[in-house]
Amino acid sequence: MKIKISILLITLFLNLDAISQENRLETIKFKVEEIKNNPFPGVTILIKGTSIGTSTDLEGKASLELENNNQTIVVSYIGPYISFKLINDIDFVYLNIEKKLVIYYKKGKKVKRQKLKF
Repeated sequence: MKIKISILLITLFLNLDAISQENRLETIKFKVEEIKNNPFPGVTILIKGTSIGTSTDLEGKASLELENNNQTIVVSYIGPYISFKLINDIDFVYLNIEKKLVIYYKKGKKVKRQKLKF
């Protein structure tokens, strides 16, 4: 009986650990624009040093699941690539290529504005 209870408890803890790991993923949404604030489709957005990434759709939108926000993002398109570090506690990133500008948002409120050098 003790063995059955032990196996049951081990299984329960393993399942709880798997659930908690799933909850660590955060979805960050991106909007990328180019000249005159037009959407920029086909832009590749990657987590630096990994093959984890996505591409913007026809409206310049994309989303990416991250383990934490403190990641460096590499954005590539025809032209120079852009690299910037995400900040914690955000859920949306606006990037304007022409203006070399990144704006971070949390729940619809601007958290930080950053000029990029590239």
